[in-house]
Amino acid sequence: MRISLLPLFTLALPLLEIAGFVVVGRQVGALATVGLMLASSIAGALLLRYQGFGVMTRVRAEMDAGRDPSRQLAHGAM
Repeated sequence: MRISLLPLFTLALPLLEIAGFVVVGRQVGALATVGLMLASSIAGALLLRYQGFGVMTRVRAEMDAGRDPSRQLAHGAM
């Protein structure tokens, strides 16, 4: 019988992330840790938005040229 590791990883990843926050918080302080989390969240959101607009522009260009845009969508998903 094969045991799936997905539930284990689903539980372990958030616990490891919290442990990482605790370790960083002890080294640099709680306020700096929260600041770093906010900064990385904002940077990630901006990057996601920028990349999303780029993908949509390429998809529209492919559709306007009469080509299948699925390759651009796949590249955007990766």
